[in-house]
Amino acid sequence: MTTIVLAAGLSERMGRNKLLLPFRNEPIIIHTIRNALEFSDRVIVVTGNEREKLEKAIAHLDVDIVFNPNFRKGQRMSSLLGVENVEDDDFAILPGDLPLLGRKEAEKGKLALSDSSIARLFFNSIPGHPVFYRKENRDTLLSYPHSMKSYLKERGCRLLESTAASVFDIDTPEKYQTLIRSDGNLSILEDYIDVSVPGDGSTKNSL
Repeated sequence: MTTIVLAAGLSERMGRNKLLLPFRNEPIIIHTIRNALEFSDRVIVVTGNEREKLEKAIAHLDVDIVFNPNFRKGQRMSSLLGVENVEDDDFAILPGDLPLLGRKEAEKGKLALSDSSIARLFFNSIPGHPVFYRKENRDTLLSYPHSMKSYLKERGCRLLESTAASVFDIDTPEKYQTLIRSDGNLSILEDYIDVSVPGDGSTKNSL
């Protein structure tokens, strides 16, 4: 399994690079990558915005770094660049701001690929991450002209119930403060997932 960690975004809703914000004395991106290394044979980190700072922060980790010069064009470009660098392997795509997702949740996705072409974690009806792909999706994804979301809708994917770790991303100051005040306690964070906004993992309020 190769995991592509997306770390190229502008963090516009946060107002500063969310992946470099501290959590348990380390940048958020470090937690995401370390967790990915637990369930992956290889991790590819796609950088873009503030690449020098981010690449310096993760230099000690056993990952392959790929720079996306077109990072301002959105996450799809980074995803496809990561997929392009996957070799003969199943792969998963994981945003860099999911620091709580661990091996236990991810193993469900890996196992599901034994009889499904694509699998995705979800929590409380909210689609989450990673999204897991069997290796035959690589070339079709690279030639697909539309969005990743459209690809999943067209091809279909197996949904796997997970925990709040698969949807609690850190994209606003309020959500970051919720993460810090809860110290990443999933039993607390479950009460702060807004099911009325599918797909973005928004919090209901702040701790």
